[in-house]
Amino acid sequence: MRKTDYNAVADLAQSIKEVGQLHSITVARKDDYYILLAGNHRVEAMKMLEQEYISATIRDDDKLINQLIEIEENLCARRNNSIEEAEAIILREQILIQLGRKAVVGNNQYTEEKITNDDLAKQLGYTRRTYQYKKSVANLHPEVKDLLGETKFANNMMDMHKLQKLPDHIQLEIANLLITEKAKTFRRAYVLAHLKFNQTNYPDDIQRTKDTLGLSKSVMRWDRKKNKLNDICYYVSHNEDNRINKITGQFGTNEISNYTMCPEQSSWFVQYFSNEGDLVIDNFAGKGSNLIAAAYHNRRVIGYDLSPTNLQLIRTACVDNTCIKDEDLILHNSCGVEMLEYAGAANIADLYLLDPPYYGAEVYGNDERDLCHIKDVGRFNDKFKTCLINMKRLIKPSSFKDKIFKPIIIKCGSIRRGEKGLIEMKTEIEILAREVGLVLHDVIINELRSAFQSYNVGRSIENRYTIKSHESNLVFLKYED
Repeated sequence: MRKTDYNAVADLAQSIKEVGQLHSITVARKDDYYILLAGNHRVEAMKMLEQEYISATIRDDDKLINQLIEIEENLCARRNNSIEEAEAIILREQILIQLGRKAVVGNNQYTEEKITNDDLAKQLGYTRRTYQYKKSVANLHPEVKDLLGETKFANNMMDMHKLQKLPDHIQLEIANLLITEKAKTFRRAYVLAHLKFNQTNYPDDIQRTKDTLGLSKSVMRWDRKKNKLNDICYYVSHNEDNRINKITGQFGTNEISNYTMCPEQSSWFVQYFSNEGDLVIDNFAGKGSNLIAAAYHNRRVIGYDLSPTNLQLIRTACVDNTCIKDEDLILHNSCGVEMLEYAGAANIADLYLLDPPYYGAEVYGNDERDLCHIKDVGRFNDKFKTCLINMKRLIKPSSFKDKIFKPIIIKCGSIRRGEKGLIEMKTEIEILAREVGLVLHDVIINELRSAFQSYNVGRSIENRYTIKSHESNLVFLKYED
């Protein structure tokens, strides 16, 4: 199972010369000769000393038992490197199965009272996890085993365990780097191989999106940037005649306004899910961050809001500060649930991006049609289901096969109702969307850093719940039947 190390033979010969042979070799008698099972280095040492006889334990010949003795000798003596040890472990298990002594996965190993992997690990002095790690090294590509089998690198079990999990071409690259000494350490070879095969040649559109927006992750954090888009949105959200304050703190010196969507968040969704010239609709426009971001990035927009002041500020901001054409900026001072202006239309929108109010958490105006006035979950859901039906009709269909994605993106919050508990808008809308035939494509969490959070610290601790620091953006698609 392992090659003879003649330096070790010389050392052993010197020891035998001084104190004699301490341990017998093990052989099996077959016909008129013997098969050596354990003790090859001792045999070579005795030959070097020109000894005629050697102390031996003689067993009856049995092919499987012969192999098992050789394996046990090397495993228990820790003489193998990690590659040799892994193959010995695998072979040992196979032999024990053939002998009917090891349990097979799927059989009742406990009633059969056969040896389990736990037992085998304990016999070698390993935990089950270490045993599995050592065993996994046998999964290395055969050529990699040949290349590294007699090198110092094969002695590091965790490196070999890490190596076997990689694709074959990277395994081979790492092995070649090591044996040609282009890399002196496993770590450097690992890094160099991954750099060589790292995919950098993306299609132009994918590379452009990656460079512009960074990694698209399931949990995102957007910070307000001091740029033109932020200034345009600020013009609307902080208009003194149209600002709605949520709370006043610090003895009346600090006014906290209703939360508005971060322009960078709106910008990210617009760029990630639509192209220039696409039609973006926000049927709960509010302070217009979504619409302004869409116009800023050369999209056509349709917006709905029940506040004429909001719409006029949005129009002025877009016309004065973006390149959008008048015919591409359509704003309706009417109900964004019903969207009656498009009652006979279908498949017109490339992206719905909306931040609807939720269950009376914040009041935005006096119009009774506004969903912010509905605190009853059932009534709210009935209205929003109508909204989902209309959005489904107006959004263009998607095709997963052709990688065409025309989403409805809904930002969802939550509200606490004391003994009634926490109401997650996300959960309610997922259920409603499924009922109307929309498919949940993705969920993107955005971190909140609202100034209002600091006013909730005491209440949160008192009631033993956490401060709400995130919202969920649900991405729905319509697939044609």
